[in-house]
Amino acid sequence: MAQHVRRSARGRSGRLSYLDWPGTGVPVLFLHPVNTAAAVWTDVVAALGGPRRALAVDYRAHGRSDPGGPYLPVDYAADAVAVLDAAGVERAHLVCGSIGGAVAVELAAAAPERVASIAAFGAALRVGWAADALDEAEKALRALGVREWFTRHGGEILGPRSRPDAAARLVELASGGRDGDRATDTVVRVLRSTFGDADSRPAAAVVAADPPPARVFVGSHDPTCPPPRARELAAGLNAEVRMLDGIGHLPMLEDPAATAAAVKEFHASAETGNR
Repeated sequence: MAQHVRRSARGRSGRLSYLDWPGTGVPVLFLHPVNTAAAVWTDVVAALGGPRRALAVDYRAHGRSDPGGPYLPVDYAADAVAVLDAAGVERAHLVCGSIGGAVAVELAAAAPERVASIAAFGAALRVGWAADALDEAEKALRALGVREWFTRHGGEILGPRSRPDAAARLVELASGGRDGDRATDTVVRVLRSTFGDADSRPAAAVVAADPPPARVFVGSHDPTCPPPRARELAAGLNAEVRMLDGIGHLPMLEDPAATAAAVKEFHASAETGNR
């Protein structure tokens, strides 16, 4: 697949940055886990190869996009729609990770005609951290700073079969922003909104009436969106759940080749009507 081009779109909270790989057919829109960025998908896209166009959005306050809020899945879904509009894409396959699953559901509820299918990895409709866990994370973030906090804790969400450099790559994706490292205040607000307040079960109830083709993949060692959360997402999409042995919360970073193979097989089955 050809090298991507970085482009920008105008979103509700400011400028959005996204990656665009040229191609034909129904494109794929990649929706990243919170506290990563569009670039978390680059090795997956490379492994996919083939002629299909691909897009990957940096949500607001992530990657090279502007930092303005708010930071709920419905807001990230608005960012995704803004990128589709800027790219001239009417309909796309959604491939999502972590809270990206909730983003995909919010997008499908608001604009079902734009969603060809949903493939979700380590994803959930909600994370639902308790107030004391959010308070503890905020205290540590403010004491350590963003980069050191992810350096200390990022590896905790990866599985035993993760590639060796995944933790270091996660630190760079989670820490880097448009103008250097992300601001601690912004990361705290993102964390509290996305890990605490976010709940896309109402949107899933809308989508459940006529869901797109979907499949949910979950790592056997995922501590953030474990199998019960995956099954909750799958129930809303009338989808099957497939286990990824030895993988943690970020399959796209831990084993991009296997993630790409799963995407490719799912898209082939979705486009032939064999979900």
